Amino acid sequence: MKNKLKVWFKEHEQEGIDLLCELVKKDTTNPPGNEYLAVEVVKTFLKKYDIAYETYEAAPGRTNLLAKVGNGSPTVFVPGHTDVVPAGNGWTTKPFEPVIKDGYLYGRGSADDKGPLVSSLLLAAFFKKYEKEFKGAMLVGAVADEELGSEHGVVYLLKENNIKADYAIVPDTGSSIYSVSIGEKGMLRVKVKFHGKQAHASTPGEGLNAILAGNVFLNKIQSLFKEKTGYFGEDGDKIFSPSTINIGKISGGTAYNIIPNECEISIDIRYTPQKNKDEILNLIEQFAKEVLNEKYCLSYDVQSEEHMLPFVISDDNPLVKAIKKSIVDLTGKETSLFGMSGTTVCKQLVEKNIPAIGFSLDSPGQAHIANEHINLSEIGLFGEALGLSIINLAEEGN
Repeated sequence: MKNKLKVWFKEHEQEGIDLLCELVKKDTTNPPGNEYLAVEVVKTFLKKYDIAYETYEAAPGRTNLLAKVGNGSPTVFVPGHTDVVPAGNGWTTKPFEPVIKDGYLYGRGSADDKGPLVSSLLLAAFFKKYEKEFKGAMLVGAVADEELGSEHGVVYLLKENNIKADYAIVPDTGSSIYSVSIGEKGMLRVKVKFHGKQAHASTPGEGLNAILAGNVFLNKIQSLFKEKTGYFGEDGDKIFSPSTINIGKISGGTAYNIIPNECEISIDIRYTPQKNKDEILNLIEQFAKEVLNEKYCLSYDVQSEEHMLPFVISDDNPLVKAIKKSIVDLTGKETSLFGMSGTTVCKQLVEKNIPAIGFSLDSPGQAHIANEHINLSEIGLFGEALGLSIINLAEEGN
């Protein structure tokens, strides 16, 4: 079965290109999403290969599709998302009119994430053809809302218990088949609000400027940073870069001639497994309290807005071992393991006890940029690597 993979993807190369063009043509910008447009294209492809599917919607038009091939074990879930970010400015082509030039396809969503979805769909068709030989099972997904938190996508599907899988491979990293994400940093979003005292701008001594309080606080945060160890002085980690803090938004004040009595700071923190939420919140609380004690404000609030735990999948996990073996089998090269600073739906899957890793085709730096493009040769290469990984995993488990 393994030796048929390369032939399959070579024979279906043009079909994959045509399928990607049709998907890119569908404007599934999120918001509002309208993922049903792309799902209709996926349905047509699956019907051609007699692959059964089910669709699920958390809201009208926010369509998710799941299709299973194979009757063996384990079941590997491969979700490609159909929503895309807004096109933005700076395009030299029309973002939803795919253009092929010098072996590359240009268009919004070509790399993130419709190209990897095409690889997954072609692989599902391969497994359907050779279903009697296939010892495992693949659950392919065309899912919604990944770009804005997946509440209408994977999060919804998990809540409804629609995803029944033993493992998951999320094709949404853009860092080549030679690099596998086995973990993600934690994400903590915090709002800190300082309350001052309003006064006339001509008599600042009668007020307390909340924006200045915020500035003192930010200087304390910045004093933590060390170039090689990030904000929290980690000794280093074999797969993660140091923790980061981003000051994403500051708001305060009403007019030039009024001492502002409020200042709100929105902070995004990505932290390694060496740290934890309470430890970080306590540090932020400490700095805010110091600002209060130094008489820069009357009071303050620290509020955790959103939190996702970090995770790491062991490199001894059967899924990781199967992928590493598949790359050696396919290319003779070794695979590196890394931890992502960003977040994917791996987090939600791991929380539901489905080991999940990030593994995708090579499209570095293409996500969310103008003139997004994909090397068309990557569709077949990733499809082969993905297929070998699932076959190896199934063979090891039987």
